[in-house]
Amino acid sequence: MQRSIRPTSGSLNSLLVLEVAVRHASLSRAAAELGMSQPAVSRHISTLEGRLRQPLFERNNNRIAPTANATRLADAVALGLGHVDQAWSEVLAAPETDEVTLACTFGFADQWLMPRYSDLRASLGGTRVRVVTTDQLGDIDLSRLDAAVVWDPARMPERPYFPLVPAETFPICSPGFLEAYPEAAENLSALPPNLFLHFDTGTSGFLTWRGWFEQAGLPQPRFGKAPEFDAYPFLLQSVRRGEGIGLGWTGIADNALACGEVLRLGPAVSDRPYSYFVQHRAPAASSSALEQLLDWFRCQSPLLQSQP
Repeated sequence: MQRSIRPTSGSLNSLLVLEVAVRHASLSRAAAELGMSQPAVSRHISTLEGRLRQPLFERNNNRIAPTANATRLADAVALGLGHVDQAWSEVLAAPETDEVTLACTFGFADQWLMPRYSDLRASLGGTRVRVVTTDQLGDIDLSRLDAAVVWDPARMPERPYFPLVPAETFPICSPGFLEAYPEAAENLSALPPNLFLHFDTGTSGFLTWRGWFEQAGLPQPRFGKAPEFDAYPFLLQSVRRGEGIGLGWTGIADNALACGEVLRLGPAVSDRPYSYFVQHRAPAASSSALEQLLDWFRCQSPLLQSQP
């Protein structure tokens, strides 16, 4: 029987955070385990409480205790992760096949890889490509994978890498939004706070709205306590519907821009040269499936012609 996961769409990252917070009964210890800030953990919990329309922790001064429903959800997440760990071990123990495994984030898979996937498969012939998608790249043992599209290659300095996408950040909106708020073309800072859509950039180092205004040399607007999207495809869909303006990145917003679904509202700024790198294990031979995968990535952008 086919099952739908729509009720939890957009909440998967927050559920993982909830499991750790319930296990520790502490937001600060959860933040330490996840490598996140405590405010980021709190935002994930608040997101879940808003979607479930109920509190998940009882707060008493500086101490918290999970509610019965929070414990129930956390137990379900832990059980699911246990099944995933078991399946992962079984896959690793399976005999080698003519395939390569690639890890990347949801947003990268949805906006960059999927439009090119047919071309990738054709270039690899009969080689199968397994794509592991997660916005928690820090939770994956990348040493077990053939290649990964990462933000920071310094995490595994022993593995070679090359740049894939330049780091360029710019505001985007739908054509309908610009018709309704023509002043946005001249002065983004004057827009109401609730029209700025925020994305939880986690540990990626990607610019937030505050970072973009700072890099662009523009006055900071009042953002208030705006909720954050924990998966970029959901934010992009909200922008398409004209619900507000979001930040776009070169390589991630390219297709939506080319189709006219969204428009650029301001200048592109950069705080570093590149936003994505392809990091990989050393191929066994020049004719290997992994080398074919890497050659395909190198052909996708002029950046790949200047491999360090």
